[in-house]
Amino acid sequence: MSARLNLVAAIAVLGLLAGATGAVAKDKKAKEPEAASSTVNPACGTDKLSKQLAKPMAEAQKARESKDWNGMLTKVAEAEAAVGDKTEYDKYWIHELRGIASANLKQNAQAIPDLEAGLNSPCMPEGEEKVRRTKLLMQLAYQDRNYDKAIEFGSKAYKIPGGDPDVGLYLANAYYVKDDFANTRIVMTDVIKTLEANGQTPDEQTLRILQSACIGLKDNQCVMDLVEKLVITHPKPVYWEQLIDSMLRGSKNDNTMLNVLRFADGVEAMTDPSYYIEMAQLAMAAGLPGEAQAILDKGTQKGVFSTARDKEHSARLMGDAKQAAALDKSTLDKQDASARAKPTGEADVKLGAAYLSYGDNAKAIEALQRGIGKGSVKNPDEAALLLAIANLRSGNTAEATKAFGTVSKDPTLSRIAKLWQAKIGGAAG
Repeated sequence: MSARLNLVAAIAVLGLLAGATGAVAKDKKAKEPEAASSTVNPACGTDKLSKQLAKPMAEAQKARESKDWNGMLTKVAEAEAAVGDKTEYDKYWIHELRGIASANLKQNAQAIPDLEAGLNSPCMPEGEEKVRRTKLLMQLAYQDRNYDKAIEFGSKAYKIPGGDPDVGLYLANAYYVKDDFANTRIVMTDVIKTLEANGQTPDEQTLRILQSACIGLKDNQCVMDLVEKLVITHPKPVYWEQLIDSMLRGSKNDNTMLNVLRFADGVEAMTDPSYYIEMAQLAMAAGLPGEAQAILDKGTQKGVFSTARDKEHSARLMGDAKQAAALDKSTLDKQDASARAKPTGEADVKLGAAYLSYGDNAKAIEALQRGIGKGSVKNPDEAALLLAIANLRSGNTAEATKAFGTVSKDPTLSRIAKLWQAKIGGAAG
């Protein structure tokens, strides 16, 4: 990952070309910069340039209007060299015009001290102009790779919670480049919350900067939370692989692992041949040969079994699955009758899972609903997941979303359900 965000470098930014720091007098007697406010701060003392500075500063202003930045610097230097004491107002405009010229010449290191002096001058009007200037100084310092200064100005310009996201991005990235991961996380988390609250999706690199900060802080939960955001907002194979791998490693039993792989299959995130083989083995162990056969068929059609070992392994599993599925299918009617006669729902749920594995979604939904309704189901969260998947495959996203919403006890299965819901919402959007 890049060490810093590639932020827009344009400086048109503060209206440096348009007179953000003052207007030009229109009368014939004097063509010098005017104060931007009619109210003069007593500490500034005046809103008029000293007589000896009037001509060179007016010429500097003309050079500014014609975008002759080097000429502007020359005239400001003449004004600064003029004999006589300088008032606060004189000093203010010397710093302002020289800083503006340097910034437009992209001489940031020279521009920053002058523009900062202007910011701190009692002659600069209070309010929005100071806010804009602080933001500009942050940008210039960042572009000049002066990250300590960027943090100094950015910290003044960005307020938590709900600050300007554009400012927050500069500040968070400056912290990140300095390996200050704690502050990177604080600021970037706030930026992301603000963007999301405004209905905006954070860009991929913003999320990755925060994720990298969490890695630096060894906060694994934060890292995986960011992976989940990335797979939903910026789905890429690498993020899906990270997510599925972490969920498989976090699975406490074979049943949970099977449901993780069902999710991976459902969102087209089976990125490795071993996933197909593992899912087939788990399905066989769960008494669902139809599911094992279906996933092996899919892997074969996609050409994922490319090595001799994978081909041999998948072929052997396929033979076992086909044989077991043929026997299982021949007893489905008896299983159905037996399950209906039982007062508890476990047999109905198992029957529903079998119907689902053979692609009979309607019968799967009926059996699963019946089993859940009876109660006494060993794993109600898994039953709800299977019901949701059956509805999803039937095209009934409303019922699928409803069923996913009932998964609440098992942490991993709840996580899967929420990811399914997010995926459905993303697809609908």
